[in-house]
Amino acid sequence: MTDILLLCFLGIGIGGFYGILATGIVVGHKGSGLINLDQGALAMYPAYTFVTMRESGDVFFPWFDFIPGPVDIPYRLSLAGEGVGVIPAFASAMGMSILLGIAVQTLIFGPLRNKPPISKIIGSLGALVYLTSLASYQFGSKSKFVDGILPEGVWRNPLGLDGGIEYSRILLAVIALIIGGGLTIYYRKSKMGLCTRAIEDSETGGTLLGYSVNRIATVNWLISTTITGLAGILALDFVTLTPTRYTLFVIPALGAALFGNLTSAWLATTGGILLGVFQSGAAGFTLKTWWPEWIPSEGLRHAIPLIAIVIIQFTKGHKLPVRGSRFADRQPTASIPKNWKLQSLGIIAFTIWVLMTGSSVTQGRLITSSIAAILMLSSVIIIGYLGQLSLANLTFAGVAAYLSSRFAADGSIYGFSPFPLEGPGFPSPLAMLAGVATAVVVGILIAVPAVRIRGLQLAVVTLAGAVAITEIIMGNESLIGKGARSNLSVPPPEWFGIDITVDPSVSRDRPTLIIFCCFWLVFSIFAVAGLRKGITGRKFLAVRANETAASSVGVNVSSAKLLGFGIASALAGIAGVLTAYQQTVLQISTWDALAGIGNVSLLFLGGVGHIGGALIGAALTPAGILSTTSSEGQILRTTASGALMIAIAIFRSDGLVSLSKPLQKQIFKKRNYLKRGSEKIESL
Repeated sequence: MTDILLLCFLGIGIGGFYGILATGIVVGHKGSGLINLDQGALAMYPAYTFVTMRESGDVFFPWFDFIPGPVDIPYRLSLAGEGVGVIPAFASAMGMSILLGIAVQTLIFGPLRNKPPISKIIGSLGALVYLTSLASYQFGSKSKFVDGILPEGVWRNPLGLDGGIEYSRILLAVIALIIGGGLTIYYRKSKMGLCTRAIEDSETGGTLLGYSVNRIATVNWLISTTITGLAGILALDFVTLTPTRYTLFVIPALGAALFGNLTSAWLATTGGILLGVFQSGAAGFTLKTWWPEWIPSEGLRHAIPLIAIVIIQFTKGHKLPVRGSRFADRQPTASIPKNWKLQSLGIIAFTIWVLMTGSSVTQGRLITSSIAAILMLSSVIIIGYLGQLSLANLTFAGVAAYLSSRFAADGSIYGFSPFPLEGPGFPSPLAMLAGVATAVVVGILIAVPAVRIRGLQLAVVTLAGAVAITEIIMGNESLIGKGARSNLSVPPPEWFGIDITVDPSVSRDRPTLIIFCCFWLVFSIFAVAGLRKGITGRKFLAVRANETAASSVGVNVSSAKLLGFGIASALAGIAGVLTAYQQTVLQISTWDALAGIGNVSLLFLGGVGHIGGALIGAALTPAGILSTTSSEGQILRTTASGALMIAIAIFRSDGLVSLSKPLQKQIFKKRNYLKRGSEKIESL
């Protein structure tokens, strides 16, 4: 038992990191009423600034050269010819944190203050996508092991538990407690703290008292980003630096912030430390001989924040503060589809054209866009029609992909895998059905919290669920088989005697798979259009608009949510199985939470409540019809999509598809004019 206690003690270091990030979330929420999903990225970018200053003396600014041609936009400043010391590097990183604080308030969260919840979460996700992809472009995606600023040394045999614990872990926890306690006193005693609390209680009332909402929000965002950047630097002593890993630290930080009710910096800090202790201690149980192999240690570690978030939401979710603004803009539209038949015919015609004239590269892009469109249509149902901010649809697709492959396996060795893949050997149609059915079950399980949790909090739950399910199911070798965490070869699919895929070593042309994907895409469009035009679609929109009002007119809100998640999970599962057919080898990185956020971001660019929006987003998807073959260009494309996502959330919540509305109005106006003219001629 002493080894478990020692591991719990070791967890106070990462818990201190969670606590500071959670405190930053609480402070940002106090100032603007937003739950910032970009908190991990706001810790990551100053950490990279510190590292690059130490290595080369360069500072990278959070933008890129987006103007092609001879005119260059500078984004890199060389302050020294070589690496500098700790103090100037630390000062540069803190300056970057202040710059980010001003930027996120001025350019993102300030304009989003009066927007509906869906726009706020999309703006936050846009900032996450932007900073994460920008860091990958500027600094690379490889892990960095660097020395931080905390003192070295180990406390041997702490509290008689044997082993040792680094002083850096203890000091980080102490710093977290000091920050949490100091901010608690600040908000109780200082004039700015009292003004913030007044605005937090009632933005309208605070405005009537003469307080500047923008000024208070800016000050709080500066505090938030400064302590968040400090946390990113302090954690370098025992956390590897990568853009994606730092970004996903927002999940346990959100759990700790919810523990503090989004209002108490001290409770958020305490919750973060406790969460780190529980995570570290739970990892010790997985080393015991009695621990079941089907619960992997990594999956358990990621499940703990999810469990904590769900418990907090269910027990006191009704007590969480809901920030009221002076004005409230409308939600994105979800009008009845009018051109879906024409869109389906266009997809079929384009597919025929690609089959006749397209190269193997164009064929591959068409397959990718077709699958992405099906996945985005699942989000149209759950986000656009039902109004539930789910970020787990790609995870549902991954569950179907992995389990359908396992159901289709018969113990043979497939592809280049050295391991046989055990399974019942179902025929491909039955294996696909079983995989999609499993995805539906997982989707409904994730939907259970949605019965009582909504808005930004539901986005937090689904994001945490996506990370946990990826490790518990897709990365679980005892459940999926050898190679689940690296490369899992997919059994060759065969439907009614027809090979769906072609061995890439024989030919890169895949006409059968193109036709197969086109069929499922058109089927999905028919299903989504029929759903929106029917009574179920009207129920979904009623739930999205006002759950209380919907319930008062006889709509079963809980059943509607579960049904919406079930249908969306089924479409996502179809997309997952098609992805398995396309890739022939499954990699867990394909299905991570950030990739799912990228998929949702492209849907919002197109238009979250429209079938056409899903088609536009699918065309822009990486390796899709409008993608680039350059890896650098693709990273910049993702960065630009994050920036556009923010712009869409602020200025045009209906997405790019809304740009065609004036043209459609003119067409319908002319059509009605001609119709009235013909009726007059007939009357004469």
